[in-house]
Amino acid sequence: MKKSPLKYWPIAAIMLFLMVIGFYLIRAQYESADNLIVTDLIPGEGLRLKNIQYIQNNPDEGVKWVLDAKEVRFSKDRQRISFKNFRLKLEPENSPSIELEGRGGDYNKDSSEISLRGDLHAYTDNGYRITTEHILYRQKEGYLNTEEPVKITGPFFTLTGRGLYLNLEKETLRVISDVETLIKRESFAL
Repeated sequence: MKKSPLKYWPIAAIMLFLMVIGFYLIRAQYESADNLIVTDLIPGEGLRLKNIQYIQNNPDEGVKWVLDAKEVRFSKDRQRISFKNFRLKLEPENSPSIELEGRGGDYNKDSSEISLRGDLHAYTDNGYRITTEHILYRQKEGYLNTEEPVKITGPFFTLTGRGLYLNLEKETLRVISDVETLIKRESFAL
C-alpha cells in the first residue's frame, strides 16, 4: 500500500515557512548592521560611523562623558575624532552634570580636549542653560571655556557677556567681559 503525499503537506508547508522566516531574519541582520554602523573607509582618512555612542570613563580623571552623534570620523591613527549633530553629557563625580548639544566637534585623545561648535546649547542638572557658538572642554584640567559671546539663563537671572570659564569640579563660573545681568523681580526680596 502506498502512503498518501497529502499527509506530508502540512509538514512541508511548515518547513518552507521556517526557511522563509530564517532567510528574512538573516537578511535583516545584515541590513540593520549596515544601516546602524555604516562604515566607510575613505582613502587618506580613517573610519566613518553613523549613529554612535562613545563613552569615556576614566576614574582617575573624575569625569565620565558620553557622546551621542549622528556621524563620527576617526583619524587613521585613532587619536582624533570628529563628530556632527551631537549630544555630549559630562558627568563629574561630585558635581552636577552638564549636557551640551551642537552641530559639530572634535576630540583629541592626546591633549584630552573636546572642541564643540555650532549653535551650542548646554543644560545643567541644577537648572542653568548656556548658549554660545564655541566651547573648549579641557578634560585634564576639568573646565569649559570660550571667548565667544555667551548667554546664561538660570532660575533667577539671565546673564549675557563675552567669554566663559566654567570649572566643573569647583563649580565656579566666570564670564570674562561685557557682562549684563537681568535679575527676575520675584527672586529679589527687599
